[in-house]
Amino acid sequence: MKLKEKLDSFFRIRVEVPKVENAFLGVLPIVAIILVWGAITLGRTDFVRLPEGTLGDAGEAPFVGKSCGDETSLLVSGFRRVDVELGGDRFESYLTGSVSSYPLHGLPSREVEGGVRLKLPRGTFVSTFTQEVGVTSGAEVTPTGRGGGRLPAPPATLTVNLWVYSFEDVQSRLITRVILPSPMEVIRSTKSLWNNRRPFWNVYHSFKRVLLGFLVALAVSFPLGIFMGSFSRWKSLFAPLMVFGGYLPIPTLVPLTMSLFGTDEKQKVMFLAIAFGIYLLPLFLKAIEEVDNVYLQTAYTLGATRAQVVTKILLGIAFPNIYDSMRMGFGIGWGYIILAEMVDMGSGGVGAMILISQRQGPREHIYLVLLIIVLIAFITDKLWEIGAEWAFPYRGAKR
Repeated sequence: MKLKEKLDSFFRIRVEVPKVENAFLGVLPIVAIILVWGAITLGRTDFVRLPEGTLGDAGEAPFVGKSCGDETSLLVSGFRRVDVELGGDRFESYLTGSVSSYPLHGLPSREVEGGVRLKLPRGTFVSTFTQEVGVTSGAEVTPTGRGGGRLPAPPATLTVNLWVYSFEDVQSRLITRVILPSPMEVIRSTKSLWNNRRPFWNVYHSFKRVLLGFLVALAVSFPLGIFMGSFSRWKSLFAPLMVFGGYLPIPTLVPLTMSLFGTDEKQKVMFLAIAFGIYLLPLFLKAIEEVDNVYLQTAYTLGATRAQVVTKILLGIAFPNIYDSMRMGFGIGWGYIILAEMVDMGSGGVGAMILISQRQGPREHIYLVLLIIVLIAFITDKLWEIGAEWAFPYRGAKR
């Protein structure tokens, strides 16, 4: 009976939901998505410590966050390969140098002139660190003081620089890391994002572009929407352009704005402004037109002027809906930011971070940046909500 009542409560119309239950229901889908995400990416990931070497035939050095394809090779200079029998026809290959050895965990390898060449599977250099290795020296020293005897030198230490290379066992997970990294892999990439991609600097530039584009669009579409909603002939004049903009694919604005404004900051702001305007203008017009004619007739009966009808009646009644349109429109800008910043990735921004991560890796940074965008959009939406509660307190009254 209780289960039936619970199911029935999901279909009750306009009932008050307790705050705790409201928060729980809001978190539930997010937790479900994370659990499914973790399940389909669950698998073993191996971490191999490699001495500093040269990556690839071109001689480029690895760096934290560097992603490697199937045919990438690494030449580790000054080392040789040693196979150690583990028992039961099992062997483990080691990189062995003059100081220490490092297990390869199944990485294909062969000795070549000058060192060992490794064939790397798909994976990423996730970190680098220094390790002190004890070295027993056979040298002797002559101590100062009486006796003049020769004593063995104390153990010395040598600092070795190591790379940590991460790769997965593709047989153990449903979706490979190249397509979809696991939640833990995304979390582990936070450090490299912070160190290599300057997230705060990029977020600042993207937010500035979105805000400026929104303000430019508002300066045009807000008065135009009021005029079109208030005066019939103004609507007839601009309605065809509004309809044309509604069917216009937003990506086509990229080459258009490049032709008109170049590739600098002005192009990005104007692209966002046009995209904002195409979205906001119909919503502003709709908000004005939804005001009932009864209010206009009452105002004219009381002797209101045309300016008073527009500002006090039409705009006054429609402004809460206009505010909601502005709130939704500001969030739309974060969906267009990648298109705005793909022209010149050197100028920074979250869109540039996503595109660089897609091309150069690591792919985990893409999902981190998406989480940053969602977090920013959530915070700004809450600020809009607080503004609505302050400006229109009567809308929160119970029906």
